[in-house]
Amino acid sequence: MADDDAKGADGADEPKKKSKKILFIILGVALLVLGAGGYFAYTKFLAPPPPPIEKPAEHPAEAGETVGEIIDLEPFVVNLADPKGNRYLKMKISLEVESLEMSERVKKVTPKLRDTVIMMLTSLSFEEVMTPEGKLRIRDELLERFSRITKPDKIKNLYFSEFVVQ
Repeated sequence: MADDDAKGADGADEPKKKSKKILFIILGVALLVLGAGGYFAYTKFLAPPPPPIEKPAEHPAEAGETVGEIIDLEPFVVNLADPKGNRYLKMKISLEVESLEMSERVKKVTPKLRDTVIMMLTSLSFEEVMTPEGKLRIRDELLERFSRITKPDKIKNLYFSEFVVQ
């Protein structure tokens, strides 16, 4: 009889354990659903709206900067000042001027501009040309020299469209 009581007691305890497991599972799922619903409600209804994204100007003219006329010079291929003479520089330059009339005047002095570029580039070494600072120095010096040639007109900017050293 003691064995029957033990079996009965064990049998009675088992359903209670199963019901506790099911209860914990239901509570866990309910907490997850409530948490997800709370997050959704907060993000949709209570959270402050994100700041507006500023769209960058598509054209420089919209940003307040006016773009002038662009003049493309023929590519330059020159020997650099290398003792062995094995280094070459191929460069293509584009000039930005203020107006179409100025563009026509600059085109008339293109041979002088090309001569200036060739004379300057052939005096440079490979080390002077390869650094970013060297490229900026070349741009600044060419702008200054071009401005002297095209006086009273002024070149707004100078762009390297190609810059290859071999």
